[in-house]
Amino acid sequence: MELTDDQVLTWLGHFLWPFLRITGLFITAPLFGSSYIPAMVKAITAAALAAALALWLPDLPPFPGDPISAIYQGIVQITYGGMLGLTMQIIVSAVAGAGEIAGLSIGLGFAELQFREANTPTPILYDIMYWAGTIAFIATGGPVMLFAGLAHSFQSGTMITNLDSWNALTSLGSNLLTASVWLAMPVLAVAMAINITVGLTTIFAPQMNLLTIGFPILILAGLWIFASAIPFMGRDFHQLMTMGTHALLTISKNG
Repeated sequence: MELTDDQVLTWLGHFLWPFLRITGLFITAPLFGSSYIPAMVKAITAAALAAALALWLPDLPPFPGDPISAIYQGIVQITYGGMLGLTMQIIVSAVAGAGEIAGLSIGLGFAELQFREANTPTPILYDIMYWAGTIAFIATGGPVMLFAGLAHSFQSGTMITNLDSWNALTSLGSNLLTASVWLAMPVLAVAMAINITVGLTTIFAPQMNLLTIGFPILILAGLWIFASAIPFMGRDFHQLMTMGTHALLTISKNG
């Protein structure tokens, strides 16, 4: 049996188009982009998912035979997959950012760990909330949403032709700090109340200054409020996931 160049490029296209997008997704998406997962496992998983999509998406165009065009298309597909992964990474980062803001407000900025996912030491409450956000992302079906969005993104072709995709991603990113502050608001309110109370107390009793009673009360009360507020963050996280899903849908439709 003699194979032509067009047949080989067609077969390669069925596999490479989804494989490159999944590769970009694995670079930026939460859980899949974790350094705890070996690179070999990621490569095998990406290849298996690409092979499954190749059977489900029979109308994919042939992969370009020109080396320059092939490299360009590879960069485009990896970038597109990275955009899809960033939609959920922003959600998890917003939850993690709430932990960092809460830690700084109650004086726990000095408590840091060398988190494997970060290049520099990060506050311990950031690490806790990062894993809490990742677990919530898994529990709400985030991985399934990501792969569904990636699969349906091929309905619009293999190119990024609409700037609405970038607008949806930047709009979601602009809400990251707002969401982090909103999630950390109970701790911020308590920290401000304690600081005002201690400040007024030191006027009448100078020996009861911030160092002797302020920091212990601030840290203990802040941690108590922080732990008590975690069960009530489900509604806020649901709203964040709704925003992320909307951005994911917009990006997948405007590919």
